[in-house]
Amino acid sequence: MLQGGEIIIILIVALLVLGPERLPWVARKAGEWSRAMRRAASDLTRDLEKEVGDLKGLADAARRPISDVRRDLRKTVDEVGMSRLDWVGPKPQSGPGPEQAMRDLDRIEKGEDPEAPVEEAEPVEPSQDQPPEAAGT
Repeated sequence: MLQGGEIIIILIVALLVLGPERLPWVARKAGEWSRAMRRAASDLTRDLEKEVGDLKGLADAARRPISDVRRDLRKTVDEVGMSRLDWVGPKPQSGPGPEQAMRDLDRIEKGEDPEAPVEEAEPVEPSQDQPPEAAGT
């Protein structure tokens, strides 16, 4: 904010630059502009506060049913005596193991149906000309 000495210096410079005839007119225009800017700022502030208030009202209206359901659910859980950890449904079953998943992937890549029953192949006996370690590969 400007202090008294600074304002006096500005007025003296303005008087010298503008002259005594135009200085009152410039001061009036500066005052009008200042009032218009303050009015615009206050209007903008009021409109923004109104919009924010409306949005807060909508947010509260949206939260209210959720909190009602949450409260009713907690009340029901307390009445029944259940904990969140007391699961009474079926036990989860794990999916296929890695070997089964890879076999299914191989069948899909070959264009076969992975759901079709798998025909078990006869075990291959190691040949006499291969060592037993290399027979399985």
